[in-house]
Amino acid sequence: MGHGVRPRVWEIERDQLTDEFLNEWDQWLAAGNESPDMHYLKDRNRGMILLLLDKIQETGSNKYIPYLRAWEKIDYKKVRARIREVIRDIESDVSVDQQAAADRADSINEAMKGLEPHDIDLRCIECGNYFTFSVGEQRFYQRMGFVHPRRCPSCREQRDLEFL
Repeated sequence: MGHGVRPRVWEIERDQLTDEFLNEWDQWLAAGNESPDMHYLKDRNRGMILLLLDKIQETGSNKYIPYLRAWEKIDYKKVRARIREVIRDIESDVSVDQQAAADRADSINEAMKGLEPHDIDLRCIECGNYFTFSVGEQRFYQRMGFVHPRRCPSCREQRDLEFL
């Protein structure tokens, strides 16, 4: 983490950067790019890279496996080990429940378009508990260009502590 950057600010930037990387992968896949140069991910902030891998794992989508395999070939040992875990998880369909949760969340976002904002209850993909996504939080997330949170505040806080 850079000097003078508050942890909460870095958390937001890290989350946004990982979403941008994942969107970039989706664009590459849509364009038929089957073997991009993955060196751009090497030597990045480890917490950010692990968050990206978590997000890929949460999708449960096997479309990312070729990119993961290309990335695995060029990165460091710890990152390679995590990449292999993600590939194994995706291939074994362990993340079916997480994909279903993501699909439900996409449905929520689609259904909310054009409606007046109101507090909504979301289910945490980590612990399974419901939490309130307030109107203020929704406005903040929208202003920042983020998707809705997938984890409750407690699980987000615990996850942040793991990356520090």
